[in-house]
Amino acid sequence: MAEAFHLAVTTSFVFLAARSRHRCARVGSMFAFVIAVHMCAPPLSANADAPGQPPIRWVPPPGFSKEKSGLGLPQLDGVTHQILYDPRPSRANLDEGGDGRYESVRHGTYNHHQRILIFQDKCIVYWTNHSRDENGPGQRLLAKAGTFTPDRADIVWGGDETLVELSPAPMPVRRRGWTHDPESMCEGYAASTLELINGRLYVRGSLVACHGWTDDVKYHGRCRKPIPAAHWSDGRDTKRGFRWDLWWPLGMEFVQRWNLKGRSLEPDSPLYRISEPLGRVEVTPGRFKTVPAPIEPYAGARPFAEAPAEMQEDVVHGKRERFQRSPKCAPGTDKVAADGKNGLAHHTEFRRPDGRWVAVRDNLLVPEYYYAAVKDNHDEDYPPAVRTDLFGQAMPVAGELPDGRPWIICNNGPRTDMYLTLSEDGVTFDKTWLLLHVDRVAEEGVCKGSRGGPQYFQAVTVGPNIWVVYSIAKEQVGTTKIPLRLLVRE
Repeated sequence: MAEAFHLAVTTSFVFLAARSRHRCARVGSMFAFVIAVHMCAPPLSANADAPGQPPIRWVPPPGFSKEKSGLGLPQLDGVTHQILYDPRPSRANLDEGGDGRYESVRHGTYNHHQRILIFQDKCIVYWTNHSRDENGPGQRLLAKAGTFTPDRADIVWGGDETLVELSPAPMPVRRRGWTHDPESMCEGYAASTLELINGRLYVRGSLVACHGWTDDVKYHGRCRKPIPAAHWSDGRDTKRGFRWDLWWPLGMEFVQRWNLKGRSLEPDSPLYRISEPLGRVEVTPGRFKTVPAPIEPYAGARPFAEAPAEMQEDVVHGKRERFQRSPKCAPGTDKVAADGKNGLAHHTEFRRPDGRWVAVRDNLLVPEYYYAAVKDNHDEDYPPAVRTDLFGQAMPVAGELPDGRPWIICNNGPRTDMYLTLSEDGVTFDKTWLLLHVDRVAEEGVCKGSRGGPQYFQAVTVGPNIWVVYSIAKEQVGTTKIPLRLLVRE
């Protein structure tokens, strides 16, 4: 965990929260009991981890209201915010008269799925970018490298000279439609990440297409095999329940080595293909859709067998440095909730002062409150998560202060408010502050609303600060610096 930089790292990732007013009656019936326990229990209640009990409890500040701007929360004074990427509208879409090529690294109003990597004196933020739509045809990966000051107390982000394209569009850029072609799958995009392996930077990824809709949330996400025809639709149809999108691997995996050049990044090798692209994909049993061949540089990527021996060793056997925590679940159980509302999606994780681990999840089927699960040891699988009284939805992020106190950064349903809640024991979160309220009017796209604020948080602690990155309305990319001194015990 990059001990030389004394990092306490957390992050997490993937996609939309649906709205519903259904709540679990069984969990709701526990609410009065949980509050009563909180009022009289010692800091770490023996009942907190009893079967069926939520492993965390939230005590909202006086004045909290989900209807208020800023939720009625007290502001944490002393935090600072900066826009890292403010895009220009793109006219590249092939189906709207464009030539299918991005005008520059500054173009494309869909920007999301941001992540963080620390390398030497650089804080590298990278994210997905498309002309307008989430996971649209020709989506690519961009990055911006900031340089830490010598005392690690700040980051100098620079201008466009520190902005690069890590993974180009693998197919011509076009709009993502709500209805898809019945015969072909032309929505390919680059699903890639920046990784630090054996001290070297690599962009690794695969070609994926967001294509088709299902009425069953268990199929939502990346599909490894055909889904039942009864749960497939070529078009989105919310009246029939077909509102969950599907992501199909297109066969080709790729890798490229990168390195620093001055204050930015540059390729340090050719692009290599680890596996071959598919010519067709089976979406339901016996039904295939053709896939067009990728464009350059993927079409001309060299076989991975031609890569230098050091690179092959890194990619196949190397030790990857982790800059995010991913809660460990038994195979096939990552969406499972204790109340049977099996729509768990985004996730984060923290360690309590007593050594136990807690995963915090949102649930696409039950918005407005986070779910959580607890386990004794980091190597264990988490049990099904339980609904808590912690207000929020979409992706949270969590971590610990240097003294061990856990914190969680949360999001409200409209994704306009970013707020931090803090706990002494990792059970009762009774100190909460607003970090940022934004309600931005944005260029609307597929799975991208016409307004919103900070969302899908990623965080890293370096030196005296917590650094949080996020998208704003899935359009801009921003960062917030939280000095640790603001969270000292009173």
